[in-house]
Amino acid sequence: MGLITWVIVIATVLAVIGLGLGTFVSGVWSGIQTVGSNPLVQNATNEAKEVVSNATRNATGSLPLPEDSS
Repeated sequence: MGLITWVIVIATVLAVIGLGLGTFVSGVWSGIQTVGSNPLVQNATNEAKEVVSNATRNATGSLPLPEDSS
């Protein structure tokens, strides 16, 4: 692992030890909710959903239908 990765891992471990696991996880969850409520993130999420939906619709629409074996 690179130096930056080790610094992040050590900082995270020290934060968990200093704050306690419950407080650390609560803070991370609060941050995730704050970022998720950002309109820019919501727009990006909706765009990604549309792209995936169109891609799956196009992929399944091009599959050949199973032949009747009777």
